Amino acid sequence: MKNLCLMLLAAVFAAFSVSAAENAAPAEKPAKAVKKAAKKANVLPADGGMKASTTATPRFNPKAKKKNAWHKRYDEKLKQIADYKNDVDMVWIGDSITHYWDTDALKNKRKFGGLATYNKYFSKYKVINLGYGGDRTQHALWIAAKSPYLNNIKPKMVMVMIGTNNIARNRATPAAAAAGVTKVVEALRARLPETKILLFGVFPREASAKHIYRKHIKDINAVISKLADDKNVFYCDITDKFLDKNGTLSRSIMPDLLHPNDAGYEIWAQAMMPYVEKFVGKK
Repeated sequence: MKNLCLMLLAAVFAAFSVSAAENAAPAEKPAKAVKKAAKKANVLPADGGMKASTTATPRFNPKAKKKNAWHKRYDEKLKQIADYKNDVDMVWIGDSITHYWDTDALKNKRKFGGLATYNKYFSKYKVINLGYGGDRTQHALWIAAKSPYLNNIKPKMVMVMIGTNNIARNRATPAAAAAGVTKVVEALRARLPETKILLFGVFPREASAKHIYRKHIKDINAVISKLADDKNVFYCDITDKFLDKNGTLSRSIMPDLLHPNDAGYEIWAQAMMPYVEKFVGKK
C-alpha cells in the first residue's frame, strides 16, 4: 500500500510539473503570427522595403466584393474622368497630403485640409486628384503604371508628391522610398509621354529639424531631385518655405506636423502655379 501511495504521488507531481512547464514556455507561434508581431513592432524588412516600395500594388483590390472608403473614392474618380469626357487638365498623385486638397480645414476636427485654397487656385481647372490617404510609392506606382485612370486621358501635367508613408513606422529605408518614386516617374513617362511631370520633394514632417524623419526625407529628396531633366520632368522642393529660420515646423502650417492647413496649402499652390500656367495655361 505504501508503495502504491508513493507511485500515485509521483504521478501527480509529474503531471503538475508538465503543466507548469507548459505555462512557463508557451508553444512557438506560427510563422504568420510571428510576421504579424514583427510588423506591429515596426521591424524594418530584411531588404529595407525595396521590393515592396518598387512593386506596383493597388491599395485594395478594385474588384473586391466588399467595398470600403477607398473603393468609393476610386469609383468617384473614374466617374469624374468620364464626366470630363476624358478631357483632363491635370492629374495629382500622392498620399493623404494630396488627398486632403479635398478637405475643408474649417470642418475638420484635426484642423488640416486645403479645400479653400484649392477653390482659390484650381477650381477652373479639370483636376483629377488621385491622392489617397495612407498611400506609399507602391500604390502610386500602381496608379501610374496599371490603373484604369490613365487609360484614355492625356493630361497636360501630372503632379507627384509621395514617399513619406514609406519611411513611417520603419516600413522602408530612404533609398527604397526614393527607388519607388523613381519607378513612379518612369511609369508616367512611359504611359504619358507627352505629359509634363512636376515632382515635388517630400514635405518635412515633425517639429524638430533633428527628428530622424527629417534626415530620411532629406535623403529621399537628394535622390529624386536628380530625376528632373527640365524638359519633361521638373522638380520642386519647397521644404524651406514650410520651416522657420531654425528649421522648426510650426503647427500653424501643419497642425499635426504632417498635413497642411490652408496656410500650408497656400504655400504649395503658389509653388505649383507657375508650372500650371506654363504647361496647362491660365484660366
